[in-house]
Amino acid sequence: MSCNSCAKPYNFFRKEKGCPSCGFSYCSKCLDNMIYVEKLKAEAKVCMKCAKTTNAPKIVEPPDAYYKRIGLNRNDVHCDNGGTSSQDQEIHARLLKLKQDTTPKMTQEEEIAIRLKNIKGEVPSTSDAELQQRLANLRGVPVNTLQSKNICPIVPETRTEQEQANDLLKQYMAQAQIDGQYKDEFDALVSDMEMRVQKLKDSSLATKTKNDPAKEASDSEDEDEIIKKIVEKIKIESSREDNQVSPKENDELPFCEICNEDAKMRCLGCHYLFCKRCFLEHKDDDDGCDRYELYKPPKNQ
Repeated sequence: MSCNSCAKPYNFFRKEKGCPSCGFSYCSKCLDNMIYVEKLKAEAKVCMKCAKTTNAPKIVEPPDAYYKRIGLNRNDVHCDNGGTSSQDQEIHARLLKLKQDTTPKMTQEEEIAIRLKNIKGEVPSTSDAELQQRLANLRGVPVNTLQSKNICPIVPETRTEQEQANDLLKQYMAQAQIDGQYKDEFDALVSDMEMRVQKLKDSSLATKTKNDPAKEASDSEDEDEIIKKIVEKIKIESSREDNQVSPKENDELPFCEICNEDAKMRCLGCHYLFCKRCFLEHKDDDDGCDRYELYKPPKNQ
């Protein structure tokens, strides 16, 4: 560690001391300024920096925005020692006058009413008759055509609640009766159409049987022949599967499908060639690759 002022390291003869004002560490030679410290309420030795800042006169300079607001330049303001300029005195007097303003304050309701009046503006003094006259002049029609008349005048209700309920019930019953009649007529028309369609179908079947009486027998014979052909085809395919020989059996190489060593067995599930070790790795009970047959390569290979 070293002194913050002279940068000399501390040792046995140069002790480290703290400034009671700022708190930084200094040597005893750098702490030789005796001033009054506010924190201690007494005089003490402080560093040179604290001594300068404490003894310097504290003058608060107003910002530039203040001079712009009052419309003056910073260089044009000449103040006395501890006094104020005439412009500042005038501003101070205005502020006091604003604070001492004794005009009666309006209530919140009156303020809202005045704001609404300002928003709405002046109420137009033009009547409805004048507006209708102007509209008629613009359209080129007489004013009588624009006057609204009730085509269907509203008749006041003179019935009681019970009479109104009875009338509604009668209307509902009449509507239900009309719906029932419509449903019965619709069902009758549908049934009539179904009967006519069925008669047409029966007549067409009768004409077919009259024109070709041996057609039913031929149809049954054709079905029997088709069934026989299908059965024979299935038998032929099953016999082919039993005696099936891979078309590539003569062309395949006698090597393992995985490691290319000499093949020793053929998988009966996938019909591929494997050595013993690779077949054990390939073995799978779910795919049918759990059975094998011994394989001997042909002599020409």
